[in-house]
Amino acid sequence: MGNPAGNCFTVRYNGRSSTLRSQAHVQSFEEGGDAPITVTALWDTGASCSLIRPEVAERLGLTAFSMTRMSTPSGKDIPTNVYAINLYLPNNVGFRDVRVLEGIPGDCDILIGMDVIGEGDFAVSNYNGKTTFSFRVPSCAEIDFTERSYQSPVTHSAKPDRNAPCPCGSGKKYKKCCGQ
Repeated sequence: MGNPAGNCFTVRYNGRSSTLRSQAHVQSFEEGGDAPITVTALWDTGASCSLIRPEVAERLGLTAFSMTRMSTPSGKDIPTNVYAINLYLPNNVGFRDVRVLEGIPGDCDILIGMDVIGEGDFAVSNYNGKTTFSFRVPSCAEIDFTERSYQSPVTHSAKPDRNAPCPCGSGKKYKKCCGQ
């Protein structure tokens, strides 16, 4: 599902952000579809599937291939169209034949849900009051912040010698740890 030529990207905000957004490109999955269009994507780990606005579906000339019922945050189940799209995220991270539901996903064109997020590794940090989120496919390592949670944050004033112990406290040499 992922594209190995560009399998990761990072979005940085100058301050703390309460929403995670990126640019995306979408196109119809149907053979001979038009070129991808640029849209604003909202990332939502609370959504089990991705959504596309009706206006974007219409602009792409999408044809619903089925109907389903969508559960809303208010607890309602509403009937909705299901479409197939190709989704291209920043840095050419690509997904073909993504099944998206038609909906109104807030102030964005497409909502990226766990159907896409779950294909890779997703991390968010708010270090120094600045939000950063990163995504990569395929998943290639477990991200575990509790492994060294007993340690105080490390500030680096100068780059350590390659053979010196890594200042992160791992016990490894810098060249085999954070210096890679």
